Amino acid sequence: MVRFSLKIKLALVVLLLIGIVSTGVAGLGLMFFVKEFKASMASRQYSVVTAMAANMDDRIASAQRELAAVAMSIPPSLAADPQRLQYFLDSRLDLHQVFTDGTGFYSPKGILLASAPGQTLFLGKDFSSREYFIRTVASGKPYISEPLISARGTLLVVFTAPVLGPDGTLIGVLGGRVELAEENFLSRLGRLRVGDGGNFFLFNDQRRMIVHPNRDRIPLPLPPAGQQELLDRVIGGYEGSGEMTGPSGVAGIYSFKRLQSTRWILAAERPLSEAYEPIYRARALVLYSLAALLPVALIFVWLFVGRLTAPLLTFAARVRSMGEGTSFEPMPLQSRDEIGELVQAFNAMMQELTSQRRRLEHEKGFAVQLLQHSALPCFVIDAEHRVIIWNKAIEELTGVGAEQQVGKAEAWRAFYGEQRRMLADVVVDGTLHEMADLYDCYADSELIPEGLRAEGWYRLKGKQRYLCFDAAPIRDSEGNVVAAIETLQDVTVKAKTEERLTNMVEAIGESEERFRRLVELSLDGIAILVGRRFVFINPAGSELLGCQSPDQLMGREMLEFIERDSIPLFLEQVSYAEQGESSAPWIEERLLRNDRTSIEVELGVGPFVYRGERALQVIFRDITERKLAKARLESLAHYDSLTSLPNRVLFFDRLKHALSEAKRYHHPMALMYLDLDCFKEVNDRFGHAAGDAVLMEAGQRLKDCVRACDMVARMGGDEFTIILTKMAEPRDAAVVAERIIQAFARPFRVEGDEAGVGVSIGVCIYPDCGDDLDGMVRAADGAMYRAKQEGKNVYRFHSPEQGEGSGIQEGATA
Repeated sequence: MVRFSLKIKLALVVLLLIGIVSTGVAGLGLMFFVKEFKASMASRQYSVVTAMAANMDDRIASAQRELAAVAMSIPPSLAADPQRLQYFLDSRLDLHQVFTDGTGFYSPKGILLASAPGQTLFLGKDFSSREYFIRTVASGKPYISEPLISARGTLLVVFTAPVLGPDGTLIGVLGGRVELAEENFLSRLGRLRVGDGGNFFLFNDQRRMIVHPNRDRIPLPLPPAGQQELLDRVIGGYEGSGEMTGPSGVAGIYSFKRLQSTRWILAAERPLSEAYEPIYRARALVLYSLAALLPVALIFVWLFVGRLTAPLLTFAARVRSMGEGTSFEPMPLQSRDEIGELVQAFNAMMQELTSQRRRLEHEKGFAVQLLQHSALPCFVIDAEHRVIIWNKAIEELTGVGAEQQVGKAEAWRAFYGEQRRMLADVVVDGTLHEMADLYDCYADSELIPEGLRAEGWYRLKGKQRYLCFDAAPIRDSEGNVVAAIETLQDVTVKAKTEERLTNMVEAIGESEERFRRLVELSLDGIAILVGRRFVFINPAGSELLGCQSPDQLMGREMLEFIERDSIPLFLEQVSYAEQGESSAPWIEERLLRNDRTSIEVELGVGPFVYRGERALQVIFRDITERKLAKARLESLAHYDSLTSLPNRVLFFDRLKHALSEAKRYHHPMALMYLDLDCFKEVNDRFGHAAGDAVLMEAGQRLKDCVRACDMVARMGGDEFTIILTKMAEPRDAAVVAERIIQAFARPFRVEGDEAGVGVSIGVCIYPDCGDDLDGMVRAADGAMYRAKQEGKNVYRFHSPEQGEGSGIQEGATA
């Protein structure tokens, strides 16, 4: 890692401080200038667009007034004569200058009677469906249309004014057309400039361009909602300035103002590169100034800090040149400032340290000699796990000399064949959690505070030795662990004696203890009955019977814990075991717990000898979970996981059973095949989770429409089947089908909204459709598809001749 001198650090800090202050001041000033300049630029541009909007309003109002004045000058007699009208319009050169695409006169029914100049192609055409004609006739006032596409495929704006008779009735409509791609008072707006590179453009609330300098942009719509936030705000009514990327793809300042005459929006755009050029120049000037100032400041700071730290550097060099000996020569004072005081304090401290070092060396020598001549084997390691003391007693015990251990972190070599941690290593690191992995027998030391004890067999000098280890930390004056001492005791003779005694005791009680442990640790309930009363029961058995301890059951008859329905089976097992020498077969029974709740068990009874007298051994295990798992598996195999209705497998089983009953008792039965209408639209619109909710609600509505003896099943997807049994007459199936269609007429609530889902039903009646299961399903399925083809949300019966079935439509047709 690179180390820097104090001179470099101080110079860097001072330079950094100067750089931060100067950069901060310049940055804040620049930020204020940028903010004020942008606000001023936006304000000036908005003033320009406001003035231009007023000018455009005047031009549009002037054109509208001129058209209205001409309309008022047309006499009623002229409105009835197309030839005179044509001559009149051709002679109005003032209108031709304003409305470059021509003018036209429409009858009250929207028929073009005259058009100038010379546009006879559309004479006699009906324009009554045009919005500008409808608005003018309805309001009786002049109207300016939104941009529309003409018959020639060009964009134009139509000005209209009503032509009224003496009595105020409408006798015609005078219209003037302004083509946006030609030269006129609107398109001239596109040639006006804002600054050097800016321009104006005009658009409406429908995001359609009306005027733009690039006429190729006029047919193209503005970006849709959501792409330009500022544009969305302007469409919503905002007037002002802001930055965005405009229709031309140029990032710039844009100002917007609505025209009072048409509610169109006038916009002025100016590229950011042009508008903010003074900002860029100011920013470059600040950067160049800072770049020139910092090197000068660096030179000044370097010279100043060098002069300031020169005495300190001299002091540091003298300290580095000092040796490690016990003698110390005081350093001379060169100044009377803080550095001089530091030198004086350093001299006093070093003299005191030299004195203390001599005392510590003497005490250390005494402690080492004390441990070396101790009769107790021991060694000491430092904080880096290096051996610093290996006394003569441990040399004799292990056969490893001190010269092989001292200075190395390899104390383990004297006891183990491969590297592992010693007890002293654990004490130094404080990793007590490793004790279980390192030693089979360990505990806290009884004699040494904070000490640890461990013991075990080890092979030393070719013999097996049982050693006891004690280790304790050695702390400094601040309480930090700086070393650890570990002592050893050879207790091989004592260990061998205790081992022989232990083996003798274990051999005596091994047989009985093994049986008791097996019984007590068994997860099955094991009880011994004498006279059919409890004399022993293991903890698992008392827990299964709802008792907190086996003592609560002693002396009580087991018969009181057998449910009434299982009593005959239990008595039969007991009699079998009492009369013979073999165990009774295992049987599933129900036991009553102490709180009188029942539990499913598997129970076996066999003969037993307990303390010299005949007894019975009862073994029972809880099979509740096993039976519940079996029930769950059967439910998964026969019921639909989403709607909880019978699935395809259970459906065919029930259909087979219903068909056999119909054959036996000669009564009709019906099979319905149903498919939901418009279900795919629900999935597409609301998602599959909403589709699952509709399927569950549909299943419940079907169940509500049938009897308890009938069955509703889900075949998969949005297809269901219904089995109607024990019908009085075949017409009953039609009643059920009508009831289902009426139930599905109610809309489904999906995520706070409503969705209409219908149902198409195919019905086949036994015995008309045969007695083959697959044939009946195909017949009902075919009738269902015919219902879908004939309008959906209806039902159809299957007929053997495949003719028209009868059906009644209920509710909304899908």
